[in-house]
Amino acid sequence: MNNRRQREETAQAIPMTPLIDCVFLLLIFFMVAAVFSVTPGLDVKLPEAETATAPEQQNLFIVIDKDGNMKLNHRTVTFDNLKQMIEENRRKLDMTTTLIIQADKRTFHGVVVKVMDIAKKAGIVDNVIATEPPEEEETKTETAH
Repeated sequence: MNNRRQREETAQAIPMTPLIDCVFLLLIFFMVAAVFSVTPGLDVKLPEAETATAPEQQNLFIVIDKDGNMKLNHRTVTFDNLKQMIEENRRKLDMTTTLIIQADKRTFHGVVVKVMDIAKKAGIVDNVIATEPPEEEETKTETAH
C-alpha cells in the first residue's frame, strides 16, 4: 500500500500555463510576420447615391479610373480584350453574373457606355453602377434648407 501512495503522489498533471503562453507567442509571431498582399488598384472616386445596396452574389467588378484605364477583377483590360475577358470570367462564375461598374465620377460618360455595350455583347444582362453613400455633413446641410 505504501508503494501505491508513492506512485499517486509522483504522477503530476502537465502544467498548461506555459503551453498556452507558447501558443499565444507563436500566434503573435505569425500575425506579425505574415505578409499582407495589397493589390495595386486604380484611384477611383465613386459618385454618391442614397439608395445604394450591396451585391449579394459573386459578380464581376470592373474599375474605371478618370483616365479610362480599366481593371476587370484586378486584371488590367482594354476595350480590345474586354469582351473576351468577361466571357472567360463568366464561364468560371455563374453564367447569370452581374457586372458591377466602379467608374470614377470624373470618367467620361462615353467610356462607361462603351463598357456596358461590350458587356451586353458578352452576354451580361445586368449592369450595376457602383456608388457611395453621401457624407453625413452634406445630408445635414441639405435637410436644413
